[in-house]
Amino acid sequence: MQVPRILQLAQELEWLGCELEWQGKKHALEGFPESGPSWEAFLQQQRGLLITADKIGRELKGAVSYNPTALVGVEYPLEAAIDAIGVQVQALEEIKHCAVYAVHELPSKVRGFTRMVETYLAAVGALTS
Repeated sequence: MQVPRILQLAQELEWLGCELEWQGKKHALEGFPESGPSWEAFLQQQRGLLITADKIGRELKGAVSYNPTALVGVEYPLEAAIDAIGVQVQALEEIKHCAVYAVHELPSKVRGFTRMVETYLAAVGALTS
């Protein structure tokens, strides 16, 4: 079975979030210079995370606009699907906020988001163990 796109993106977001937190620590150890290789690497990683979060947001919002079945591959009660997608969109906004203001919180946030997506997909039968 093919891994759903939303899960692929969530896993990518998790990796990017953990990497950004590591880059933030590295940058902090250098005294927070506003230029140089660690600053550039941090900014690049931050942009990558924000772009991936936006991709996930578009996937989620597109599923609500059209048909959640395309997102998960099975039928699911519409109200429950919209609620679950709303929770995921809110979690994405928190991740984007952390990427800019609190990178030390990212690892737990992105890991939690991936688990949230996996739980949702498992509940609707789109993910097999």
